[in-house]
Amino acid sequence: MPEEKIVLKKMQEGDQTAFRFFFERDLERLYLYAMGFMQNREDAEDIVQEAFIALWTNRARLARVDSVQAYLTRTVRNACIDRKLHARVERRYREETAAHREEATREIEEPEALYHRLHAALETLPPKCREIFTLGCLEGLSYREVAEKTGSSVNTVKTQVKIAYKKLREELGEEDALLLLVVSSFFSR
Repeated sequence: MPEEKIVLKKMQEGDQTAFRFFFERDLERLYLYAMGFMQNREDAEDIVQEAFIALWTNRARLARVDSVQAYLTRTVRNACIDRKLHARVERRYREETAAHREEATREIEEPEALYHRLHAALETLPPKCREIFTLGCLEGLSYREVAEKTGSSVNTVKTQVKIAYKKLREELGEEDALLLLVVSSFFSR
């Protein structure tokens, strides 16, 4: 592990050989990991490529990273979850609009715009609140698991989830509060 810290330091200073070390070491493992999530070669390749681009682009800000391998794995996992979430929202949107097309009285957003609105609303949450909401609602962890992962109390986790729901309702508007509940039901799956 001390060797990784030395190589990471070199990469942070712009050493492309150090970056290549991580790329060659982790590429296949990350690709297989992404394939396990995505079941699609092109998506898995894109996600892993984006993870390495993020590693290089953010290299100067990785001072607190204990493990590049863990950083890359987390980056790939989050990208896979984002893509899966996007696909679920889009699929559910299509199902709901097809079932209610005749009953619809207002213009409905396109799935891409809906996903971006939801994602943008999540980005407005304070970092700790967003982390807790993501772990509990997107990744489906229990309050206790979220508390252990974030070093918070279970009550803090519950409070932060309530705050997140309130802020998301405010951000999306009251008329889309029902939509938030539908979408959040996907988060917990």
